[in-house]
Amino acid sequence: MLAAITFITACSPKPSSEENAAQTKTVVEQAVAEAKQEMLAEQAAEKAKQEADSAAKAADKAKKEAAAAEAKRARIAEQRAAAANASTKESSLNPPPPPMKRIVCSNCGVVISVTEVETEGKGSGLGVVGGGVVGGLLGNQVGQGTGRDLATIAGAVGGAIAGNKIEKKAKMTKSYDIAVKMETGEERIFRQATLPNLAGGDAVKIENEVVVKQ
Repeated sequence: MLAAITFITACSPKPSSEENAAQTKTVVEQAVAEAKQEMLAEQAAEKAKQEADSAAKAADKAKKEAAAAEAKRARIAEQRAAAANASTKESSLNPPPPPMKRIVCSNCGVVISVTEVETEGKGSGLGVVGGGVVGGLLGNQVGQGTGRDLATIAGAVGGAIAGNKIEKKAKMTKSYDIAVKMETGEERIFRQATLPNLAGGDAVKIENEVVVKQ
């Protein structure tokens, strides 16, 4: 029996060097693959941990910033409330002075309008006499007898009237009525001989019955 086992063992083939090398290579490759997988798993775990830490830090930072902003808003609200209370207290202690009563200027006002006025002159009698003489002379040259006398009378009368009107026209004067709305509410009219440098809406003052622009 022992001789038979020895014979079988002696007859079994031994692995060659190429087979040994192949087996060794396979074992090494498996070990490297396993080590690589373990390293990748560790890296992934480390990365996940870092990301979780970053997210936690960001959340904590956001929470702190929100708390700081809320505290700032609360401080501003308190300051405004304190200022409002102080202003109200000061107003109650020092009420504003009553509004000053406006003093009405009795000789002040505003121009409403400026109107030119023409006034005929007064006849002195010279125009009547002169016109009558001229008219009589012209009438005397018309007709004969009674007709001439009537023409002379008519010419004298007409000439006198025309002469009087001509004299009045020659002596015509211009003046200016200035309507003023006084501050007292009264409307007054002032007449001036010269053209005033005034227009409607101008603020004026009355000095010795003369309208003066302010």
